[in-house]
Amino acid sequence: MRKLIQPPGSRQPRAGPQAMRTGRKYDFANVLFAGPCNQRCPYCIGQQLPTSLNPDNLDEFPPRNLETYIALVKQHNIQQITLTGTNTDPQLYQHEARLLRCLRANLPAAQIALHTNGQLAREKMDIVNKYDRATVSFPSFDPQTFASMSGTRRMPDLAAILQESQIPIKVSCIVNEQNAHQIKDFVANCHRIGVRRLVLRKLYGDSRQWLVLPDLEPTRHFRGNPVYDYRGMEVTYWRFENTTAMSLNLFADGTISAEYLLTKAAQSTYIAVLPEHPSSCGVGS
Repeated sequence: MRKLIQPPGSRQPRAGPQAMRTGRKYDFANVLFAGPCNQRCPYCIGQQLPTSLNPDNLDEFPPRNLETYIALVKQHNIQQITLTGTNTDPQLYQHEARLLRCLRANLPAAQIALHTNGQLAREKMDIVNKYDRATVSFPSFDPQTFASMSGTRRMPDLAAILQESQIPIKVSCIVNEQNAHQIKDFVANCHRIGVRRLVLRKLYGDSRQWLVLPDLEPTRHFRGNPVYDYRGMEVTYWRFENTTAMSLNLFADGTISAEYLLTKAAQSTYIAVLPEHPSSCGVGS
């Protein structure tokens, strides 16, 4: 038997939140990457995290502490895995296809998703299509707004990504003062190009109220967030403070956190005694 070990020099491990210890089911698990990015989003969550959680791991294989992470995913029977980033895009990870093969081999029942900014999606569409589904973060169809919210004028061709992909693509849009007045047109444009699922995300800690779909009533709620039907397209308004979702997160430094909100990862880490079942993600895999 062995215990989850935090990286050398990290804070003293502590038990995760009470909800974790009571055995409540996780909604999903994240593998988080860190390093240089091809966008410069001013609201990037990585800017709010301790630098110790974000060492550049874009050329590391396997990611630190992956074996323990896989064992925890198995132990808790987590069915949804997402590759995403704290301050970078997961498609910049140099071993993306290799890691996918590893996760498929060790977690054959899990659905594996990609959360990307879309900058490399068409260039790496062969890899994108190896996922079960993907989410593309896309703040605006207006070039000026896109540039101000992403830090680049290179706007991905969202319509082409949808056309070329062979897997379901969800669109995620941060809503703030720069694009709130465009949301009505943004939703209509997403519907026009064939988006089936759209998530409008309110920034964590933003107390302002945005009227995203004032003419519609929610058809249901998911983890505390309202879900709307816009001409057959599912639109969710995601408010981080309200959500009841739960996730397991593997950070770039090897820390494993049981906090859904990444900014709370420094407050608690999840410790578990695990059986010795090494993964097959070694150097030779």
